[in-house]
Amino acid sequence: MSPTLAPVRDTSTLEQHIALIACGQRPGKTQPCDSCRRKGSGLLNIASTGAADAVAALICGTGKASSCHDCKVKAAEIIRLYNGEAE
Repeated sequence: MSPTLAPVRDTSTLEQHIALIACGQRPGKTQPCDSCRRKGSGLLNIASTGAADAVAALICGTGKASSCHDCKVKAAEIIRLYNGEAE
């Protein structure tokens, strides 16, 4: 019996989409800003752990103990996307 392998993910596309969510989505916007693009790999790595608070803290970048509401919402969306629950 052969082992079941998980599907291979295109991490560059996923990272780009995660960065765009962090940057803020709106109609017609297809690319994240340079700052959010640079955060993309870190956001992807943290999203893989499921730590929404840490994702929100990286997006928010305030250095405060608690992230703002908008960044918490973005973090939850990123975690859902990473887990394959969003398209």
